[in-house]
Amino acid sequence: MSQTVDQDAAPGTEQNDGPWLSTLIRSLTSQQLSPLGELLPAFPPEELQRNTTGLSSEAALRQAHAFYDNVLDAARRAGLVLDRSTRALDFGFGWGRISRVFMERISLANIHGLDVDPAFVEITRDLTRSDKFELCAPFPPTKYEDSSFDIIYLYSVFSHLSEEACQSWMREFARILRPGGVVAFTTRHDSFFDFCEWAKGQGASSSPYVQALGQLFPDLSQVREAYRAGRFIHASSQGVGGGGPRDESFYGETWIPEQYARTGFDDQFEFVSGYFDGTKYDQACFALKRK
Repeated sequence: MSQTVDQDAAPGTEQNDGPWLSTLIRSLTSQQLSPLGELLPAFPPEELQRNTTGLSSEAALRQAHAFYDNVLDAARRAGLVLDRSTRALDFGFGWGRISRVFMERISLANIHGLDVDPAFVEITRDLTRSDKFELCAPFPPTKYEDSSFDIIYLYSVFSHLSEEACQSWMREFARILRPGGVVAFTTRHDSFFDFCEWAKGQGASSSPYVQALGQLFPDLSQVREAYRAGRFIHASSQGVGGGGPRDESFYGETWIPEQYARTGFDDQFEFVSGYFDGTKYDQACFALKRK
């Protein structure tokens, strides 16, 4: 994409979506500036977008923006003001989809990222022209100093990590977040058990992932009961592991119920809020504040 910067909205888009979402959507076909005057990143090929998020182009942006709206609400509830100088960490950034949405308020110069996949590091550094998106190991520690960040956000990361990995990373987030800082993450929602049930009934002609998902739990009713009792649910197999650096020893499918989000990390965090609207994105979102 090598067009001139275009700040004029298409007729009607701002009224329907708001100026920032409209700008994000226009950035698919023309270069756009954030409200802070920064050039928005380019996009990777649509196939790569679909392979990582299940969506591409406008649908992928709308989903990311819906998550951003929830995080903004949580930050407000926690008394955290997001502005140009806010120090942010995008954990599991993929191709940088979520961070571009946060550029409405936070300067790209203050957005850092960590991901286990070296291919994503190369792609996102190229798209954003920023060297602050870096490689990390599957488990902490990180190189960052204590209280380095004001906010940490994770989209579709704790929907896959084991309990050991989640707990390890939350302890590290507590170290690198300043007191009063916010961590917001998504995880599988109760309704994803319905998809697992559906997957059980699919034949050999379905995708390997669907077949593996259908075989993940011998007794889904028992697993649902444990989830609704507040237990952390994680399961994996070769078919649902992420491949590459995301192996099934720590990566699979994960459900964190609200009760666990409220109490499972309460030695260092206090629960702020929870969100779910399946019409906007299909994961549950929880936000916690560093004590």
